[in-house]
Order: sequence, then structure tokens, then C-alpha cells
Amino acid sequence: MTKLTKIFVLGLLTSLLVGCYNKGELKTNIQNEYDRARAMTITKGDICLYLGSVKFPYTTQPILPDETQWSIWNKDDLSKTLPLFAEIGLLKRQPVEDKPDVYRYDLTELGREYQHAYPKGTIYNNAFCYGIKQLIEVTDVTEKERGGGGKVMLA
Repeated sequence: MTKLTKIFVLGLLTSLLVGCYNKGELKTNIQNEYDRARAMTITKGDICLYLGSVKFPYTTQPILPDETQWSIWNKDDLSKTLPLFAEIGLLKRQPVEDKPDVYRYDLTELGREYQHAYPKGTIYNNAFCYGIKQLIEVTDVTEKERGGGGKVMLA
């Protein structure tokens, strides 16, 4: 998201430095920068809901006493998020035979469409991304002072 913010501010500054602004033109320039930033990212939308660190298919596992604190937190988070995403149809949840309270999770077709996975080594972070930021209207532009004494025009 910081990339989008930087591009947004850059687009805004560029349009303001060109001279007098037209709110309609400013809106178009800002939206174009959002769209350009989105085209450069690998996510499928502007809003992402973090699922957890998990590689699919995944079978729930008990927390063991000798595990790292990170692993304990991750398993605890997964025990809360996986059932919710299964309930809304992004994951399939199946009980494991002869093992009470143990489930196997995998992505549904809908889940595959919205999944954004970004593996880092042996850690598989996952999120479901959707939606597009759409600027509706520029109503006002004001001048704000920034830390170093420089001025920035903000919409």
C-alpha cells in the first residue's frame, strides 16, 4: 500500500505543479495514478485480508510444547481465520477421519481467483485480495506545511 500512497502523492504533486488545477482534471490524474500503480502490482485488488502463513493443502496441527513463539501464534491465528474463510466459500474444510477437531483445508475455485500468496523461504503468507479504489470526487485542495518547512498541496 505504501507504493500506492507514494504514487498517489507524486501524481497529486505533479498535477498541482503544472499550474492552476481543475478539480475534474485532478480527479482524473489521481485515479490514473491509482490505476497505474494497481497495474504494476501482483495483487488482484486494492484491499487484502490476511489469511496467515499457510501452504495449501493444509491440515490443522496441535500446538506442541517445544515450538517457537511465532509458530504458536501462527497456528492460533490459523485456527481462527481458516474456518471463517471456509464459511464464506474461499476454502474447503473437511474433517480428517478418526481425528476429532482436525481439519484439512484447501482453496476453492473462488479462493484461487482471489488468493495472493507471497512465499518467503519456507513461510507461505497468504491473503485474499479484492476491490478497486475508485476516486469519486475532489472537493477541495488545501496547502499543508510539512516537517522540513516545505509545502504540499493536498486534495
